[in-house]
Amino acid sequence: MQANSNAITSTVSRPVPDAVWRHAFVGAWQADWRERRRDWRVGLVLALGLALAACAALLASLDLDRTRAARAVAADAEAQRWVHQGSKNPHSAAHYGVYVFKPLPTLAALDPGIEHYVGTSVWLEAHRQNDMVYRPAADGAGADRQFRLSPALMLQVLAPAAMIFLGFGMFAAERERGMLPALRLNGAPLRAIATARGALLLCLALTMSLPAIVAIAAVKWHAGGAEPVADAAMRGVLFAAGYLVYLTTWAALVTAVSAFARTLRASLALLVTLWIVATLVLPRVAVELAQSAAPLPSMQAFRQAVDEELGMPDDPAEAERHQQQLLSQYGVDDVADLPVNWAGISQLRSEAHGNEVFDRHYGPLFAAMAAQDRAVALASWLSPAVAIGGLSSRLAASDNASHTEFMQAAEAHRRLMQDLLNSDLARNPDRDGVKYEAGEALWRSIPPFRFTYVALDMGELLARWLLPLLAGLAASLGLAVVALRRLRTGSVE
Repeated sequence: MQANSNAITSTVSRPVPDAVWRHAFVGAWQADWRERRRDWRVGLVLALGLALAACAALLASLDLDRTRAARAVAADAEAQRWVHQGSKNPHSAAHYGVYVFKPLPTLAALDPGIEHYVGTSVWLEAHRQNDMVYRPAADGAGADRQFRLSPALMLQVLAPAAMIFLGFGMFAAERERGMLPALRLNGAPLRAIATARGALLLCLALTMSLPAIVAIAAVKWHAGGAEPVADAAMRGVLFAAGYLVYLTTWAALVTAVSAFARTLRASLALLVTLWIVATLVLPRVAVELAQSAAPLPSMQAFRQAVDEELGMPDDPAEAERHQQQLLSQYGVDDVADLPVNWAGISQLRSEAHGNEVFDRHYGPLFAAMAAQDRAVALASWLSPAVAIGGLSSRLAASDNASHTEFMQAAEAHRRLMQDLLNSDLARNPDRDGVKYEAGEALWRSIPPFRFTYVALDMGELLARWLLPLLAGLAASLGLAVVALRRLRTGSVE
C-alpha cells in the first residue's frame, strides 16, 4: 500500500503538460460552476451582496452629485457676494472674508474616507487661519454616523466575508466526504483545480463591484472634464488594480485554509477568525496605536495656544523703528503726512506676525497627522485590509494627506488675499481725514480660489501601500501552494 501511494505521489508530482493543465482547469471550472448554480445558498449570497452593493453605489453617487452641485452653487454665491460687497476700506474687506469649498474627486463616491467628518469649507479672513466647518456627519442620523455603507466598505469587508461563505468548503468538504483519494488518483493537477475554483470564487466576489463601476461611470459622465484626465485615469486604474489584488489575496487565503483544514467546521472557523482579525481588529488597532505614537492636541487646547500667542503683539520697538524710518525716508514728522498709508503697512506687519504663529502651530499639527498615517501604514504589512484601505482613500483623495493639502492651499490663498488687500491699503493714504475706500475693481483683482489635488507620488504610494498589498498576495499564494502540496501527498490526512 505504501509503495502504491509513493507511485501515485511520484506520478502526480511530475511536470504537467500545458494541455493537461488547461483541460483540468476548464473541467474544474465547469464542474464547480454547475455545482454552484444548483446551490440556492450561492444565489442568495450573490443576491444580497449585489443588493447591498447597488444600494451603496447608488447612495454614494447621488450623495457625491448633490454635494458637488451644492458646493458649486455656494462657491458661485460667495464669489458674487465678494465682488458686490460695495466700496469699503480694504482691511474691512479682509474681515468681510469669503468661504472656499473643498472639491470632491469622482472616486470619493466609492471611498468617502474622512470626508463626512472634516468639514466642507473654510472661512478666509484677516488675522485668522480657520479650521474647516460644516461637517456632513453632524447633520446625519446616529445610525448613519455609526455605520455608513459605501462601495469601499463592501469590497474591503463584506466581499471577503461572502468569499469565505462560498469557498470555505472548497477542499475541506471533499476531505470530510472522503473524496480526496479519488481526486488524487484521477491524476488531475491539484493546482489547476485550485486555480479554477479560486478564480470562480474571485469572479463571484467581483460581481459585487459591478454597481460601483456603473455608478462611477455615471458620476464621471455627469461631471464632465472637471478633473485632470491623466491624473483621474491613473487613480482609477490603480484603484481597480488594488482591489483586484486584494480580492485575489482573499481567494488564495480561502483556498489555502480549505486545503489545510481537516473539517468544514475547522475551515469556516479559521477563515472567520482571519476575517475578523484582518478586516475589523487590525485596522482599528493600527489607528489606536498610531494615535498613541503621534498624539494630536485637543481642538480646544490647540486653539487656545494659537489665540494666546496671537494675543501677544509683534515687537512694539521694531514697529516704532520702522515708523521712524518711514518718517525719515519721506521727510515728514507725522504719519498723517506720509505718501503711504501707515495703517496698511501695520496690517502687513500684523499678518506677517500671525503667519509665523500659524506656521509654528499648524506645522507640527500637520506633521503629527502625517506621522499617524506612516504608523498606520506599518500595519498594512500585517493586514491586506489596512493596505487596501489606505490605498483606496489615498487614490480617492479622501484621506488625511489630501485634507492637509486642501487646508494648506486654502491658507496660501488667504495669505495672498490679505497681502493684496493690505498692499493696496498701504499704497493709498487717507486724504483730508477721509479713510481710503476701494471698490469692485480691487475685489475682482483677487484671483478666485482654484484647487487641484497634488499629483500622486508613486514612490510613496508603492512603499506605503502597494508593496504591502503585493506582499500579502504573495504570502497567500505561497500558503495555497504549500497547502496543495500537502493535500496532494496526503500528509494532512
